[in-house]
Amino acid sequence: WKYPEPGKMYMICSDVARGDAKDKSAFHVIDLAEVEQVAEFEGVIGTTVYGDTLVNTATLYNDAILVIENANIGWASIQQVINRGYRNLFYTEGDLKYVDPEHQFSNKTYSKEKKKVAGFSNTPKVRPLLISKLDTYFRDRVAIINSERTINQLYTFIYNAEGKGIAAFGYNDDIIMALAIGLWVRDTALKLQSKNLELQKFMLNNFGVST
Repeated sequence: WKYPEPGKMYMICSDVARGDAKDKSAFHVIDLAEVEQVAEFEGVIGTTVYGDTLVNTATLYNDAILVIENANIGWASIQQVINRGYRNLFYTEGDLKYVDPEHQFSNKTYSKEKKKVAGFSNTPKVRPLLISKLDTYFRDRVAIINSERTINQLYTFIYNAEGKGIAAFGYNDDIIMALAIGLWVRDTALKLQSKNLELQKFMLNNFGVST
């Protein structure tokens, strides 16, 4: 819906499928400042080609932060991104206690030293947080969604008898989960980045010179 604008920061949040007719891969391109969906993809595509598509799109959108779910087959696409040498791949802590936005601009070697994991780990403990964040953004009318396809999936995304957020029977939720991951990471990462900048300003303002 919108081409990349110079100086703007973007995020690509992605859900990876097996690449057969039963499942689809999906990603969104999000304008981080405006919380606006500016592009979207959903389709049946092989994991290696999908990794290339993610890198090409992220590069186009000002080297966007690339967030890829790393469950199961997601690792194949992540490996392709690493093989391509893309530097702004998203890493998270192994226990997901916090997200370190500064790591996005360092290389993958340090991820092992700092016990970080490439991609986003959507565990059973994390999934309710993602759904809650998605709920909050739409209740507060903060996110701007331009895709009719995304809206249609939102209408069929329900809470089941156990209170779990899932797609209604016969429908898919790949686009929704990719969006939920992006909104959760966006909120967490930007808050930490803001705190980090405030700390840096505080330290710089308190430097003194003695003679």
